Amino acid sequence: MVKQTLILLLSLPVLAFGQYNSSIGLIAGIEYSYRNLSAGSGNAVASLIAARRDDEETGKLNWRAGFNYNRRLSSRLFLKTGVRLASVGYEKENKSLQWPSEHNGAGGWAGPDPNLPRELRQTRDYWFLELPVAGRYELGGKKLTPFIEAGLSPTVYLTTRTKTVTDISTEVAFQSGEVYNFNTWHLVGQLSFGVNCDIGERLQLFGQPTVRYHLTKLADAPVGEYLYNFGIEAGVRRRM
Repeated sequence: MVKQTLILLLSLPVLAFGQYNSSIGLIAGIEYSYRNLSAGSGNAVASLIAARRDDEETGKLNWRAGFNYNRRLSSRLFLKTGVRLASVGYEKENKSLQWPSEHNGAGGWAGPDPNLPRELRQTRDYWFLELPVAGRYELGGKKLTPFIEAGLSPTVYLTTRTKTVTDISTEVAFQSGEVYNFNTWHLVGQLSFGVNCDIGERLQLFGQPTVRYHLTKLADAPVGEYLYNFGIEAGVRRRM
């Protein structure tokens, strides 16, 4: 009897969560993305470029989507990894365009050319393949479980999507950033707070406000550019 009781007590942790030590899930998010510029000290030209860009550029809504794999490390701690496709970028706008051909050659303006656009809005989105590595600590609860999640994600730059809209045309182009000395590999820090919601024995919904910051600058240039974003992610997990 004592032996059977001891075996039962030792088996309780396994019976409690041993059947569901891992899970897979789908995730999608919408977020506000922008960048932080660093001109460095003593570089007057880079500082002027950064100031002009700050006047012209603004953040924009963006997205990411993919799947996760979660592995239980203890009763409350999980390791998360997976693959995501993410778009991070910003836009700039100019509503008073003037072109060299509209100048009279003597320092004056000859007048607007009706064949040339007067307004320009350009959005630039950098696409990345993200490989998240994060720890999630669940704070307890039954059907609803709050959690904190933090980690570092190796991220691979894929391409740049540029959309140019004027009052007379719209163009979309994809271009590799290698010509601008882009850094292919980025390291991105992440911090999230969220809630899990059980909708059955195996299925779980979750939502999490998330902040990310690229610790690697976008390109090797005099003006350092560090992307960041914050938004909301939601998805579903299936325990395995």
